[in-house]
Amino acid sequence: MPAPLFVLGAPRSGTTLLRVMLAGHPDCFSPPEMVLAPFATMAERRKKLDERFWEKGGLRRALMELHDVGVDEAKLLEAGLITRTVPEVYAWLQAQLGARILVDKCPHLSADLPALERLGRWFPEARWVWIVRHPGSVTRSIENMPMAEVMLQGYAPDARDIWMFANRNIREFFDGLPEGRKARIHYEEMVQSPRTAMESLCRDIGLPFHEALLTPYEGERMREGPSGARAVGDPNLASRGRIQSELATSWLEGFDPASVSPETHTLARELGYDLGALEAPPITLVSAAMSALWDTARRLEGNMRMPADLDNIEGRRFLLRMLSASIDLFVEEGDVDHPRFHHAEGPTRKMFADNPDADYWRAPIRLGEGRRYRLHGKVPIGTTYVGVLLYRKGGQVGAHRHDTDFVSTDGSFSLTIGSEPDADIQGHGDEIAVMVRQYFTGRLRQEPVELSIELLGAAAAPTVEPRALARSLDRAKRNLEVVFERTLQTWKMASQGLLNRFVLMEGAALFPTPDNTYLACWYRFGGDQVMFVRGRVPKARYWSFCLYNVWMESLEYRHHRVSLNHAEVRVESDGSYEICLAHRNPGHPNWVDTTGHHAGYALIRVLLTEEPVEVPTIEVIYESEWRARRGAIIQA
Repeated sequence: MPAPLFVLGAPRSGTTLLRVMLAGHPDCFSPPEMVLAPFATMAERRKKLDERFWEKGGLRRALMELHDVGVDEAKLLEAGLITRTVPEVYAWLQAQLGARILVDKCPHLSADLPALERLGRWFPEARWVWIVRHPGSVTRSIENMPMAEVMLQGYAPDARDIWMFANRNIREFFDGLPEGRKARIHYEEMVQSPRTAMESLCRDIGLPFHEALLTPYEGERMREGPSGARAVGDPNLASRGRIQSELATSWLEGFDPASVSPETHTLARELGYDLGALEAPPITLVSAAMSALWDTARRLEGNMRMPADLDNIEGRRFLLRMLSASIDLFVEEGDVDHPRFHHAEGPTRKMFADNPDADYWRAPIRLGEGRRYRLHGKVPIGTTYVGVLLYRKGGQVGAHRHDTDFVSTDGSFSLTIGSEPDADIQGHGDEIAVMVRQYFTGRLRQEPVELSIELLGAAAAPTVEPRALARSLDRAKRNLEVVFERTLQTWKMASQGLLNRFVLMEGAALFPTPDNTYLACWYRFGGDQVMFVRGRVPKARYWSFCLYNVWMESLEYRHHRVSLNHAEVRVESDGSYEICLAHRNPGHPNWVDTTGHHAGYALIRVLLTEEPVEVPTIEVIYESEWRARRGAIIQA
């Protein structure tokens, strides 16, 4: 009676294809995985396979073939073996095969060296075939294997370690086997040069070569089976129809040799695979870009040195907000072929002196030959202001228009954006975004604008491509750096040059509304003081006063009154106003709350002014002095 032939290999190494090839040899009987070898008794096997029910089919399929019976009869035959030991079942199977060799492929053994060694003791005359496949192919195949976490229980917990642990066990076992009873075959050679590979295997184990070994998809080789006796192994095997040489390398795409352990590299070299010769896959560009982004955020946070604890706390919040905004801007909302408007700023995302009375709608664009966009919308009745602005590279302000130029009597509008002269809004060709600003004087009374944008002409459906994602992350990193560092530079200049005085300022550094005139001040006063800002509200579409922290974020306007617009501020009959900045409510009708800040920015916006804008004056006095002054006025 011939000794069995066992096929060993890590999962996804090609054991199923090799098993089917051997099934064509007239001297062999090569059924699907019977899952016998890991166990000592059939009772032990049944207990385990009651949990792993999908592995029961291999032995049943073998019994169907041997006895020419259906699934139900095969189940009865299998049940009759329950009292036997596994060696007895092997002997029983071999007795029915006569001179044919029983071939049993069992990748499970690669995870169980003691069971493998025990099998060697059971069958000292057995022949062994070890199939090896590139660790990158095995790793990537496992990572993409449905239900791998269930199917491969008992192997290494991480897919990147399974190849190394499995093949290390087999190598240790193979080292103790005599020549003539063992062979090692490489999957890559088996699919690229099957004749050479199989002739060599047959010589090494003393099996005569047969042409049928090269045609695994011809004839009945137990590739499939009915419900209850389905073959265990590669589920894609039956659908291929031929030996596919491209499978030798196809799974290597996406494999990062740096992702596996040094031990894997060492064993791979020993088995003929130089992982160092592989190029890093495109996904590593994404990993590197992500690391650079996190490193930038850590560096900026580590170098943050502000004069007050509150500024340092808010600085870290600002950093997180800008990190999120940068990712949104270039990763999530950066598709210039399928643009959509999103809120660029709001209560929890503020930069460059945001306006609490404004919505900032941003959409990415890229102009150039043949690229044109259509912007649709409707402006509700009673809206304070709507403006459309193009931003160029580097944050430069490009072409812009405001509502009186393009909104029809019913509030609707449709504008083309392009670099050609006939576009409604003509760009220079280097535009990166379109911004629509809507100003409110009372959000509860005024409705938001309706907006949509589309690229004219066909555009391919968006996909996630690693190189493009890496570029987007790099842009996000650079944006984070620029916004953070420009914000700090502005603070350094303002806190030194604008202390408690307003000046007309160039708004280009603040990504402005071009229709605005800006007056800025760096205020500072003590906890027992108040600051008065006095001026005149000019004739204009909109006017507002707002407080900001060091990071040019409007103070928390959801819970505090930190700004006043022309519809909210109390103005005298001559158009003059007095605004009171104080750390607590002093009873002034135009009080704005500093929310615990003793220093920060104050900014006045005047939109579409019809007359020159006067620079307001500032007075800082003690709160007690103001109360005394107010009492004297009341008594008089």
